[in-house]
Amino acid sequence: MTVCGITAEYNPFHTGHLHHITETRRILGENAVIVCVMSGNFVQRGDFAVLDKYARAEMAVRCGADLVAELPLAAALSSAESFARGAVETLHALGCDTVSFGAETADTDLLLRAAAALNALPMEGAPTAPHLSYAARRQEELSRIDKQAAALLDNPNNTLAVEYCRAMHPFGMRPLAVLRQGAAHDANAPNSGFASASLLRTHLRAGDLAFCAPFLPPPCRAVWNEAVSRGEAPVLLPEDTLLALLRTALYQGRLSTGSADGFDERLQKAVYAAHSFSDAVEKARTRRFPAARVRRTLLRAALDIEADASVSPAYLRVLALGPRGRSVLKTASLPVIVKPVTEKRLPENLQTALCRDAFADDLFALALPSPALRTGGGHFRKTPFCLR
Repeated sequence: MTVCGITAEYNPFHTGHLHHITETRRILGENAVIVCVMSGNFVQRGDFAVLDKYARAEMAVRCGADLVAELPLAAALSSAESFARGAVETLHALGCDTVSFGAETADTDLLLRAAAALNALPMEGAPTAPHLSYAARRQEELSRIDKQAAALLDNPNNTLAVEYCRAMHPFGMRPLAVLRQGAAHDANAPNSGFASASLLRTHLRAGDLAFCAPFLPPPCRAVWNEAVSRGEAPVLLPEDTLLALLRTALYQGRLSTGSADGFDERLQKAVYAAHSFSDAVEKARTRRFPAARVRRTLLRAALDIEADASVSPAYLRVLALGPRGRSVLKTASLPVIVKPVTEKRLPENLQTALCRDAFADDLFALALPSPALRTGGGHFRKTPFCLR
């Protein structure tokens, strides 16, 4: 039996994601088990997800996934390299032998070649062009070795695809590249029946479901409408709360990444002078320090995630599952959390991470539209969606 892993954020789940799952199953066969590892309530661009993680996982299972597990929080708020490593390690712990990902090319050999070339680079990237971001410097250095491979990194989906290839190599997992369809990453207009997740988020947050409807599979529209009726969507940033947490981190000396490139000082000045979380991002961002890196770092500080926090999974939190997903859990190589009571039975050395998960979910609750849902402890009241 093939167990194939997919890493995603499903923020929200749209027709492009449905195409990816459908195409993966077509290639591997109907008997393949598709396991997704998904960012929880906080996503890699350094933002609150537009909808609760359990609801987004339900969307995925209703649209063909067999199991959805949560990506470790530290990995979800990391650069592409650490994001991919945490995801692949989680999929490996769930018994996946194949990893499927969307890319702008289906040339797996080229992606593997780029991964091998990146592995040959110095860890700190190119010593030249200090005005560029780390990712841009690394691409510049890679172009000196393999221009065709370096060109892949012009696209963020390809960048993640290459990082998945790097991460899965030590485990002997097989890559499966699925050619992406339709709208490009962050595109501001639909294309051939597909729309970018960022465009959909903009319209969902504005209450414009009519625009989004053609790009959300029917089960996803139903889940979204139910969430809206319960006062759970759309999720918006709790700007003042985040700034208060960042000011606390600043005065406690926790607003630091250990970076020697002036990034920490810039962040600290921005938090001190800002009137909101978004304003702090705008004050800190530069060409060298992109907004996504700034947002991730600030959210990590607000959630008290150390700069060197491990992105490797210590346990597997199930968010949604179907009938075939249950068989995967029986062979998992890490403790599995299905219901909150499971946490009480886990070893003492995992309790710090579990408490951080609970705090993260409580912070996310402060972004919900319904005041009644902003009380603490929601983490312990949520259970996975089970498709019968």
